Amino acid sequence: MNRSVKLATSLLFSAGLAFGVQTAAQAQTVEDGVFTQAQVDSGKVVYDSSCKSCHNMRFYRDMLRSWNSQPLLYLWENILGTMPADNPGSLMYEEYTDVIAYILNEQGFPTGDTPLDPDNGMEDISIVAP
Repeated sequence: MNRSVKLATSLLFSAGLAFGVQTAAQAQTVEDGVFTQAQVDSGKVVYDSSCKSCHNMRFYRDMLRSWNSQPLLYLWENILGTMPADNPGSLMYEEYTDVIAYILNEQGFPTGDTPLDPDNGMEDISIVAP
């Protein structure tokens, strides 16, 4: 092989690897341990004080079904903009994130080692209906 063909082959191979890594990141779902146990624990406290009086866990199971295959970030943004109903957006971003972790865990989705972060990758995590 001449030098230019080797270079072109190498570039195409590298581009293919980069595309594969990007595709793998986008294929992540809530089944992949995308939140931590610490977030679940914190989220339970917030849920009990801000969500539980209006929404039980069955509500969230049904809600997750309607968000099936959508990016988790979209759900986070929706909850941020509409909840709590009497004062939407009144919680801290971290509290909304932790509540989502708690809800997902209560629906049977596993914890992991990396914290859920709306500023870092939540748009690449798909919701899977429980």
